[in-house]
Amino acid sequence: MELFDGSKYYHKIPGLWVPKTSSYNQIHTGINLFIDTIPNLTQTIEDNFVNFNKHHDQQAKFVRNMEMMRVLLKDVHARGLESEAGRILLFANQNHKIDLLQKMMKPFITDVLSLSVAMQKAQNSEKGEKEEALGEIEINANMLKNISAISNLFEDTEYGKAQTMIIDLVEYDPAETAFASLLGLTVAKKYVEAKVALATLKEKYNEAVIQLAGVDLSKKILAVDDMPEILSFVNNALRNNYKVIAVPSGKAALKVLESQKPDLFILDIDMPEMNGYELAERIRNMSDYAKTPLVFLTGNSTREHITKAMQVGCDDFIVKPASHEYLLTKVGKFLNK
Repeated sequence: MELFDGSKYYHKIPGLWVPKTSSYNQIHTGINLFIDTIPNLTQTIEDNFVNFNKHHDQQAKFVRNMEMMRVLLKDVHARGLESEAGRILLFANQNHKIDLLQKMMKPFITDVLSLSVAMQKAQNSEKGEKEEALGEIEINANMLKNISAISNLFEDTEYGKAQTMIIDLVEYDPAETAFASLLGLTVAKKYVEAKVALATLKEKYNEAVIQLAGVDLSKKILAVDDMPEILSFVNNALRNNYKVIAVPSGKAALKVLESQKPDLFILDIDMPEMNGYELAERIRNMSDYAKTPLVFLTGNSTREHITKAMQVGCDDFIVKPASHEYLLTKVGKFLNK
């Protein structure tokens, strides 16, 4: 029996199945839309989720926005993530417990934003390099999504479906011996050992995605806020990707600049002694930081504050409260190039 040769009809990108009839421009248009839309959409989905059990209209909005997410994932042919979005929708529509949905939502949103940040780097390349960059990022990112999907099947004790997906991975990449080993464990019904192997594989491909996304732990971010809980929030959101220097005042920030050279600033506005505007002006008057990305993270969102922030040279304006993923995506726009 002749086996189906998918490479005749699809680009050989595991988990994506991009038709060869799709031009590069068509694929890239979908990716651009994905990058532009994903951060706000994920924030909206998380906002809907807060009152999921309390207000019926929030449940309806959540389902509607998750459906929109599925469409975007389909446009970039991210089948592993699209499948996970469908799984979340199924659980949401069956009125499963909110804590179970929350466990599903957190890694899903993280993975979606991770892919979005990775694609931003490819978007900034020259066209000749861009196709290669997109391919490498998508191969690793979508392999990660497939591994995550298999892990979910293990958690749901859907071992038969998991085995089918593992066979697909073995056929896609015979050189990756870990897939064959994982298949052997699954066939032998050694599911505990298989889960450990899956966790190792997930860590491996996650590292690959981070590297392709341009993450550089040597890059420094100086965060300035007089509220310790906000400094803790910024540190927790960014510490896996960047070195975060957190200080409680403008005076402390200027002291840091005597010995450290940050690649990006995150400033609060309302601070005693020296407010964020004054600190921003001091920073912009230093030749070394005239063009260093500067972001305000503040609860002040009036037009007056935004105008003032732009006047003192800020590059972006984030309104509290924000999610870890949203802050990471915003920072990635400046540092993952």
